[in-house]
Amino acid sequence: MVQGYPGQFQANQLRQGRPRRRRRHPFLRLIRLLLILALFFIVLQAALNPWIFRIGGKVTPTMSWHGFGTVAASNGGRYVLYTSFDAGLLSGDGDPACSQFGCDNLNGTARLCTASGQTYTFQLTGQVKAWLNTNGSATSLDITGGSPRPLPDGWDVALHGAWHGDALALASPDNSFTEVFTPRGAIRTVTSTADAGTATVTLRPGSAADFQHACSSP
Repeated sequence: MVQGYPGQFQANQLRQGRPRRRRRHPFLRLIRLLLILALFFIVLQAALNPWIFRIGGKVTPTMSWHGFGTVAASNGGRYVLYTSFDAGLLSGDGDPACSQFGCDNLNGTARLCTASGQTYTFQLTGQVKAWLNTNGSATSLDITGGSPRPLPDGWDVALHGAWHGDALALASPDNSFTEVFTPRGAIRTVTSTADAGTATVTLRPGSAADFQHACSSP
């Protein structure tokens, strides 16, 4: 029988009695870090733009809004416009475009269906001048790009207006809508002041499915 030294025996007892430290899995550390970053993002958004949590008179925890409405144009065209956007200065790519009028705090997409049966998808940016909620707040939207056919190079369609409860009433202030879209909904390759006119739309809460249903209605 081999006997160890007394000091060795005591060291073995200490090693056996000492609680082992559990290592945290790297994946759990990553989850914790992501949760901290998400909480920081929400707190920062709330500090900069508290209205993003109450868009259109409703609580909007996702900081987003979706709505559609029928565009009435002076050229006789009938269109349905759908918008879907995220709100806040940190929305989109986190690098908002700024000018002397302020910085964009809306980023998303716009879809337009026309009398010819064509549906276009555009990039949407804009600005809401609000604080605690959007009611009565001046709002501007800019529609650019586009597929399956884009707007003419360097062209955008501007819509300005304000929120009234859950509705966003907008109008084209610079003839850009009727100069770009024909009454049947085709996108002109060359714009002209001869096609200047007015266009108005009131957007109300609705989903992409609601938009498709409105497009298919006579």
